[in-house]
Amino acid sequence: MGIAASMLLVTAMSGLLARASARGDISIVGPVYALSPIFTVVPDALLSGTLPSPLGWVGVSLAVAGTVGLSRGAAGGGSLRALFRRRDALDALLAAVFLGMLSAVDRWGALALGPPSYLVSSHGATAVLTMAIGLGRTPAALRASLAPPNLLTVLAHGVLGVTGTAMQTSALTVAPASYVNAVRRLSGLIAVVLGGTLFREAEVGRRLTAAVLACAGAVCLLLAR
Repeated sequence: MGIAASMLLVTAMSGLLARASARGDISIVGPVYALSPIFTVVPDALLSGTLPSPLGWVGVSLAVAGTVGLSRGAAGGGSLRALFRRRDALDALLAAVFLGMLSAVDRWGALALGPPSYLVSSHGATAVLTMAIGLGRTPAALRASLAPPNLLTVLAHGVLGVTGTAMQTSALTVAPASYVNAVRRLSGLIAVVLGGTLFREAEVGRRLTAAVLACAGAVCLLLAR
């Protein structure tokens, strides 16, 4: 059950995140994706009856404030409604929701099976499902990804993805999902910096401030649990 849920959540989350990153600004996608700890804590509270501590609510507020900060300026459209009319921001938000749920599932599975067995089973099943979808829907794009100019990028992504997921799965066996997810989402800062340096995205200074707020919220959630 956990492996099937993980497979579906990872496939949906990865597809949304890839589409957001390919079609939008990663300095928008990263901080919005950093909201995922909220979607880990809230289901926990509903299921267990345990609400966040005062510091936890501060963390939620900072994360929301960071997202509001992204909506200011020309790229964000001036409001949250306009921000989430952007396809990249909306895809990143949905991916954050799936990641929040996935973190809880991964912790349950890793504790039940052990990190190596769970990692191989869940992500092996995900790889098979993703390959089938790729062959069925976009065979030409799948072949293009194996061409020499693209192969290094695909391999680098695979190595980084497997390494990061393995470390995260191991961490989930010794800490609550909200802890691990909160620390992981500090990557939103890196996304903003890379967006400005590699892709010359606009308004990086303002987006960096918003990302810092969102990540501060993640740290508060980490310390609150």
